[in-house]
Amino acid sequence: MKLGKYILGLAVVAAGLTSCDTDNVGAIYDHPAMANISFTRATINQETEDDAITVPVTLTRTHSTEAYSTTVNATTSGENIKLQSNTVNFAAGEETATIYVIAENLDWGDRCSCTITLNDADVQTASPFDNPIHEVVVNINKPKLLPAGTCTITDFTWYEEPMVAENVPIINVEGTNKYRIISPLYYLYGEYEDDVDMSNFQFNLLSNGAVTVDDGTPLNYWGYYAYFSSDYSGYCYVSNSDNVYDVNFLLLNGSDLYTGGRFIFVWDKPAE
Repeated sequence: MKLGKYILGLAVVAAGLTSCDTDNVGAIYDHPAMANISFTRATINQETEDDAITVPVTLTRTHSTEAYSTTVNATTSGENIKLQSNTVNFAAGEETATIYVIAENLDWGDRCSCTITLNDADVQTASPFDNPIHEVVVNINKPKLLPAGTCTITDFTWYEEPMVAENVPIINVEGTNKYRIISPLYYLYGEYEDDVDMSNFQFNLLSNGAVTVDDGTPLNYWGYYAYFSSDYSGYCYVSNSDNVYDVNFLLLNGSDLYTGGRFIFVWDKPAE
């Protein structure tokens, strides 16, 4: 009788333990999981030639059933770069969210950075990813403008007699094949015309010494725009012999195109 009671007692205890474990498992799986957030990259490097830029920074989470909001911490290298908002919002069902780093009032040669760090409560554990990223550094660089010699320009576009300007500066955008003739129309016509276009003329120098010009309207001859288009390659091109570059283009006025745009520049390149 005692043995029977003992066996019966164990059965009751076992039944109780089984019921208790089931409740615990249910509680574990029903409880909202931590956010488990990670950045998708540890470093973001962005170059720009503009005065301002906005860089997106993406975060991801492994538990996305419920909406979740949190904040991040940010430190910056100076006043011209900032985090637009340190609040991160995940909607229900969303696995990713985006925040933005903004850099403004950039000068040529500026380099700035913003370091963004997750709060301890939000960091992603090693599962399911092997290398969770808890901090990201956003680096923004506006390249320097480097002297690249001077040129003599002869413009055949506007007057019957060609206009000539000497010692017109050329600059290079650091780390690129982009070059700019500084305000060529000002050097050519500033003494004779009011309201002269001060725009730079940008071109691309290829490894074989040839020059190309991107599609667009880089210069304004008093309402007649120098017009480059790959659709009119027979009129819009640059030919060269050594350091003499013959630039041919159309003129755009309103919706009308005219032939006759042309100037030559002889480039006095700096010694390498």
